[in-house]
Amino acid sequence: MDKFTQLSNEKLCIRCAGRIFATVGHTMTNLDRGNQILFTSRCFGYELNFVEEKSCSLCSGIFLEIPKYAGEIQKRLSDYEYRTILIGSSFPASILEKERILQEKYGNLGEPIKKEFSRELGKYYMDMTGKEFDRSDPDIMAKVNTEYMSIEFQIKSLLIYGIYRKNIRGIPQTRWIKYSEKTDTVESIIGDQIKIMGNGKDYALHGAGREDVDVRMLGNGREFVIELTEPRIRNINLEKLTENINKTNLGVTVSSMRPSSREEIKNIKDEKHYKIYRAKLESEKPVSCEELKEICKEFNGKVIYQRTPLRVSSSRSDLVRERRISEMSVECGENGDHVLTIEAEAGTYIKELVSGDGGRTKPSLAEKLGTEIRIRELDVIMIKR
Repeated sequence: MDKFTQLSNEKLCIRCAGRIFATVGHTMTNLDRGNQILFTSRCFGYELNFVEEKSCSLCSGIFLEIPKYAGEIQKRLSDYEYRTILIGSSFPASILEKERILQEKYGNLGEPIKKEFSRELGKYYMDMTGKEFDRSDPDIMAKVNTEYMSIEFQIKSLLIYGIYRKNIRGIPQTRWIKYSEKTDTVESIIGDQIKIMGNGKDYALHGAGREDVDVRMLGNGREFVIELTEPRIRNINLEKLTENINKTNLGVTVSSMRPSSREEIKNIKDEKHYKIYRAKLESEKPVSCEELKEICKEFNGKVIYQRTPLRVSSSRSDLVRERRISEMSVECGENGDHVLTIEAEAGTYIKELVSGDGGRTKPSLAEKLGTEIRIRELDVIMIKR
């Protein structure tokens, strides 16, 4: 009976007494376990001195506050559209330490108070609201701080996959500090519309690579995922979103929009697709089309070596990269207005492939021709995915 005597002196409520033995038995709550302890003690003629929950030396009646916390969570989330939720909690360090010593005293057979509180609050909230529990990827996470009686929320971002085409030059892909807030970007043209429809806080574009500001992205377009943070509306009409983006007439159009995931963001960023480019040339001296045709053949299937271009050297590591050129051909134009079609490995600096970048790309078209030549206009016309 020594254990009964000790337990009776702990000034615990029935629930906290039961939680000391939470791993003993299945399909029981800690209240059930506490009542079984009480029943067993009485069978041996001993009356345990359990206290009321509000007088409990461990929980101080916090479980009586579950309806209040559930109501507050529901109130705070009333403007949010969501299906799944995960509710957690935190307790003062002093309570957790006291519980640790107590459970160690009785054989370490229990569970933490915050685990039971989170579970019981979650069950109550699901029953009250009809929302679903999701431990791995909930729409919303709520965390109750029982010490300061506060609640923090994490709202899962809304992720939408799509394909964009940039039909005019001069549009950056993403918002940068060096660009004015009034400068249209691919990110802002798409993001402004999803922010309106999803009533979110902010947005970010995750692209499968990027093209330069002065390069058009045509053909089958570039894959992206747009992320809307803290959305109040999750069930967006994606056909309407597509229509709203495209009718802005700001030079960017989208298609194939559908729900996405973090895993897909990683996948599209890791993709290394060959791309086909169309490049209009300009040179210091007239270049013979026939000579250009012969030189283009030399690049078919060739590996080139590119040191980080000077134009991006301030933001990229100074490395020498190997890149394969699958095919290069030329369409001859009048007055030297020749047009190259180039199929190259992902990550190839096409402008430098032509200009040579002062010898940082070898071989280059300029080096082979023995004259300065550069790209006047560049388009991505296909990504081979």
